[in-house]
Amino acid sequence: MSANFGSGGGGQEVELNITPIIDCFTVLITFLLASASFLSIGFFEAYTPGMNADPTQVEPDTELVLRIKSNHIAEFKVKGKRNETLTFSTIDAASMKNLEQAVENLKDPSIKLSQILVSAEDTVDYQELSDLMGHLNRSNLPIVVGEF
Repeated sequence: MSANFGSGGGGQEVELNITPIIDCFTVLITFLLASASFLSIGFFEAYTPGMNADPTQVEPDTELVLRIKSNHIAEFKVKGKRNETLTFSTIDAASMKNLEQAVENLKDPSIKLSQILVSAEDTVDYQELSDLMGHLNRSNLPIVVGEF
């Protein structure tokens, strides 16, 4: 792209280099196209009690909450029909077997369990959390990880 400045035929010719601008727009368009493919509008379906509620569905009687602390102690709380708090050492194999046995003892047909809620302090190692979830996985109950 060029322009003529000056009067008559003896003016200066100026070149405008637009290649860097085109390069910037090429990168910008590529970025926008790549990021737009990941954008999608998701809907969270929440069912409220009403006409479509299942009257036979019963809330769980007992809630199991496991909190792993940074001092290698797992605090196991049973809330609901039975209220108790048990503590287990996460680095002791015998203590982990006791945890598995405690969960098995809670699996009584008269008590409705739906899941085990697991949370950990920020300083707990991932390996420790993973090992503990491996022990809990033997109970065949869904395990939900996060703060509650």
